[in-house]
Amino acid sequence: MSGRIGTILVLALLPLGVVYADTIHLKNGVRFDGVVTPLPGQEGVYRVQAGERQLIYRESEIAKVEKNNKTGHLDKQALMDRWEEKNKRLTEETGLTAEQRRMVRGLMFELKSEDMSKRIAVRDKLQGLQQEIDVYGYLSTLYPELSPLMAPNVLWVLAHLDSKRSIELLQGATQQNYAEVRAIAIELLARMRHRESIPLLTRGLADFSQPVQISAAYAMAELGVRNATPALISLLANPDRRVSNATREALTAIWADRLGDKRPNTVSEWETFWNAQAPEGTPLLLAELEVLSPEEDEMVQTFDHNN
Repeated sequence: MSGRIGTILVLALLPLGVVYADTIHLKNGVRFDGVVTPLPGQEGVYRVQAGERQLIYRESEIAKVEKNNKTGHLDKQALMDRWEEKNKRLTEETGLTAEQRRMVRGLMFELKSEDMSKRIAVRDKLQGLQQEIDVYGYLSTLYPELSPLMAPNVLWVLAHLDSKRSIELLQGATQQNYAEVRAIAIELLARMRHRESIPLLTRGLADFSQPVQISAAYAMAELGVRNATPALISLLANPDRRVSNATREALTAIWADRLGDKRPNTVSEWETFWNAQAPEGTPLLLAELEVLSPEEDEMVQTFDHNN
């Protein structure tokens, strides 16, 4: 176990095996009260008893733990007071009434559907509402607290609601420690043809997650990033066929105007082809690309307690 959080937890756990009186702050911005105990047989993994709920987190997901004798049981009056304060603040910040916010949240939860046609229908409803109220503004305030199950679909909707406003949010999402979020953010920025984001998108090729690598490869094709060819050639040797196939498709799309009838297929054939081309920008080498988010920081969300 390493890091400041690990040290805090170890010191607190040594005497009794339990950390009482905690407010847990997660790195994704979520905060709640509960009692922390180490999960038997799983180093660096903790069970949090928050009132009637049990949640499980890895050490890497926790930003800090505050000692304060809170166990997660609800004080109803305090909860109502906080709700009234939050309701007033959100009405001022978003311009949406409590009823309008409930309607938007209700539609947002429908995005969990595995049926793509239903998700498109929900997106279209939200786009229609955007003509009357600032749906984008409200959803963007909810986004930081969303679980990885919900976040990718909400990013997708935000990009459709207002592509210009969503660019900065999507750029930040490419570096989040949820692979699905990184993958959809890369895909959306590429579809927008946002060339200023190319340095971020190329880093996705070096990701430890195959879906992120695939999304980044297709982004290179979408934006015609020819100097990414050396990095893509390296990915042709990836043992995951999904990655190697996506990379081959990306290379073929990038160089379609120069390939002719005989198209390279193997790593060596692509290397020969690349060496015959005039340099187009600084060649990007896979080994030299900075990762978007370190593998050790990747979050595991065992319980979808937010939404």
